[in-house]
Amino acid sequence: MSIFNTLSQISRRRKLELLCSVFPLSPHIRVLDVGGELDAGKALLIENHPDRSMVTVVNLREQHVERVRSRYPEVRTQVADARKLPFSDNEFDLVFSNAVIEHVGSLNDQQQMASEVMRVGRNWFVTTPNRWFPFEFHLRLPMVSWLPAPMMLRVANMWSYDHVQRRYRSGIRQQIRLLTRSELEKMFPGSRVDSVRVTIWPETLVVVGGEALEGQGAWLPGAPRASHS
Repeated sequence: MSIFNTLSQISRRRKLELLCSVFPLSPHIRVLDVGGELDAGKALLIENHPDRSMVTVVNLREQHVERVRSRYPEVRTQVADARKLPFSDNEFDLVFSNAVIEHVGSLNDQQQMASEVMRVGRNWFVTTPNRWFPFEFHLRLPMVSWLPAPMMLRVANMWSYDHVQRRYRSGIRQQIRLLTRSELEKMFPGSRVDSVRVTIWPETLVVVGGEALEGQGAWLPGAPRASHS
């Protein structure tokens, strides 16, 4: 296993620990996993929910949805866009999304995803790489995340890591727009933005928000639902 995969697995385990400390995963918690897919390290929500029939996974890519469906037939799966989720207001007790929001497009696209997460969920836990970390793990290049998004993509197209071929090469066009803490705070008003650190600098930012954070204790199944419109 490469150092990158090792760090990623440690980070995922720490994010899962943070998730469970705020939103304990009881068998009755209805969860939407936005961008969910299988994780060989068993460190994501889908592998750890005590009743997977209470989990719904949406992903823009059919192949990821099919893999989840094949491994866990009890999980509800659907191909859907995170910017326009096909669910009712407050349908889920918790919306979870790991490292997806940086891939959805422009700042406006990211704001649309944030609005949808808060609309369909009574609580949310959204993670994304920290833009100010000095190494970009998607591209596996140093300092590029500090560049404006268009320039970062230009550099990535010239030379960056190809996860399919597992080597560096030119001509890769990856849609990535990394976020800062202040941007996340504006996208998710009233939420808390935590950080997760594996090395000497926080690599990941985590948005934690909703009824549980407000101290209502009302997010548990059967309790009255608040509106996040």
